[in-house]
Amino acid sequence: MIRRAFTLLEALLVILMLGLIAALVFPDLGRELGRRSLTESADRLRSLIVMTHARAIQEGVSYRIQFPGTPDPNDPKARKEIDTPIETYQPQVLKQWNPLRYPDEYVDAGSPLGGASILQPGTRCVAVLSGRPDFSITGSSPIAGPQIGEGITSFVPLALNPDGTAEWVTFVLTDLPYDIQLESEHAPYILNVIVDGRTGQVWVQRALRREEVQLMEEKGASPILHIDYTRGDEITEDNLLEIHMRSVGVSGGAAGSRSGGGAQGQ
Repeated sequence: MIRRAFTLLEALLVILMLGLIAALVFPDLGRELGRRSLTESADRLRSLIVMTHARAIQEGVSYRIQFPGTPDPNDPKARKEIDTPIETYQPQVLKQWNPLRYPDEYVDAGSPLGGASILQPGTRCVAVLSGRPDFSITGSSPIAGPQIGEGITSFVPLALNPDGTAEWVTFVLTDLPYDIQLESEHAPYILNVIVDGRTGQVWVQRALRREEVQLMEEKGASPILHIDYTRGDEITEDNLLEIHMRSVGVSGGAAGSRSGGGAQGQ
């Protein structure tokens, strides 16, 4: 039996169909790969914080983690805010040089993770904020809490003390372009690495949508989850109770543990 060969037209149609399928699939694939890179960056930053804190306790000196350009907290003339970074920068690890004679002087301590990059290419730390996380609704923005656009932002050092205490600090990471117009769908692409100043617990929590914060306020639930939550699907009445119960369970037991890893929300 003689098999008929493909005609040029048929071959072109197959190529065209494959091109259309790739155009539909690969944008989502690229975005998913980018999101995984962002999540890996957040996990590495969390590991850096936990391991550096362990160093501080073991060595009996205070450590700091900060990003390039962070104003010196001991310099009253230093700028309190800096331009929002538009490139990927790596965190620096510093430690007290002589705690007794010069407690305010810090020197480079090197990363406990060696020479490995913490933030992956394309991931930016756009703010390091002191105090408890703020998920306030600002203007008409679809994203509650810190905004990631152009302009100025706050960068503070994270102090890790030898007695096991720390400071409330939130590292805001994103792989979104610096000039993007924020939409509700961008919430999973903004991750907050949060350090609990009371217990030293560290967890990764995505940005919250405006509607999610409004729902939490209505139901009396805290937007500070105390668990890893990076899922992109919307928080609704159907899953809010489950998330809240997990959050209460982890935050209630965090006082007895400084390991920092909450339940995975992925």
